[in-house]
Amino acid sequence: MFTEEELREIVDSHIRGRERLGEQAGGSGHLGYVSYVLGEIDEPVRGEGGVWEIPYSYTVFVETEFTYYPDNPPHEYRREAVARVDDEGRILEDQ
Repeated sequence: MFTEEELREIVDSHIRGRERLGEQAGGSGHLGYVSYVLGEIDEPVRGEGGVWEIPYSYTVFVETEFTYYPDNPPHEYRREAVARVDDEGRILEDQ
């Protein structure tokens, strides 16, 4: 079984592989910044072939140079995913 810290590291790695994070320039040349906040990590479930499935949720935030509170907050996208890992916590495939 995985510790809570190991689960966070696995999920963090999985998100970084799925999302394009950090500073970015849009088609119009305006700058933006993409980040995320981790939501819940559910208990790992052992699936077929000894593969662990770790369901989790997170929220992606897209801030631009035009972001300001309260009138124009960052865009938020809630996502759910499943990290499939082996017994050592190595990510096997993306879902």
